[in-house]
Amino acid sequence: MNGLKKSLALGYILAISGGIFWAVGGACGQYLFQHNHMTSNWLVPVRLTVSGILLLLFALVRRQNIMAVWKNRRDIADILLFGLLGSALCQYGYYTSIQYSNVALATVLAYMSPAMILVYTVIRERRLPLLYEAVCVLLVIAGAYTCTTHLNPQSLAVTPEALFWGLISAASFVVYTLQPRRLLQKFDLVMIIGWGMVIGGITLILLFRPWTITVTVNPSLYLNMAIVILFGTVFSFCFYQAGVSIVGSITGSILSSVEPVASMIISVLFLHVPLTALDFAGFILILASIPIIALGNRKQNNKAIDTAS
Repeated sequence: MNGLKKSLALGYILAISGGIFWAVGGACGQYLFQHNHMTSNWLVPVRLTVSGILLLLFALVRRQNIMAVWKNRRDIADILLFGLLGSALCQYGYYTSIQYSNVALATVLAYMSPAMILVYTVIRERRLPLLYEAVCVLLVIAGAYTCTTHLNPQSLAVTPEALFWGLISAASFVVYTLQPRRLLQKFDLVMIIGWGMVIGGITLILLFRPWTITVTVNPSLYLNMAIVILFGTVFSFCFYQAGVSIVGSITGSILSSVEPVASMIISVLFLHVPLTALDFAGFILILASIPIIALGNRKQNNKAIDTAS
């Protein structure tokens, strides 16, 4: 029982940490857009490729056979799908949404994904959603709706471009969360995430040719890119997937929705983004889902233990 609680607590910490690191990476990305004349067409291919190479090198240091995933047709198809739809499209949609709005609102749009994950999961498992799952997803949706419309459905508080790419990011985040399950049961987590990033990054490099895009090169570019690569990509992706492997896809996606709150704090303190009272209300709704999902999981695990005994 104590071991189960410790394992769940670790899963909660990892999933939440992944969300916070995503917020840090998003804030640094917004700074680069504002001060270094950068676009997502430059930022995302470079960050994914460099991050993926670092992870694969780390896997080699740990004596992992990084080519093992390329020996089976199904594994190859899965890693390509994960790299293109899970890594590349998710990150490109997220940073393009930031480019058209700001990190706080783009993050809120991306966190429509828990609702999508819940719908997929209950259909696949042929069950109704548990009460606490449904309540948490509704809180996240209500929070996102409040932030994006300011309770006026006829007047979006974000541009159509930001809304489109934010929803694309949410949909591809579902792929990122659910699609690599089989691969992660068979191969090392670091290796799979590394290959996903390399595949996605190289594809976007060939598509957008970032060497043709002019950016302002100065010390802040190197500092912010280092933070985006290490914290916003390597740590965030690995921590999130490790957390999901412990607490499950629905819980993990809801726990990582702490990211909009972290984005709000960073945006106000460091990027001087103006936020309204309704923005704060939306963030509070999202944040309220975290203790509810934790308590709901605790009750479900207690029931399972009682039934087994």
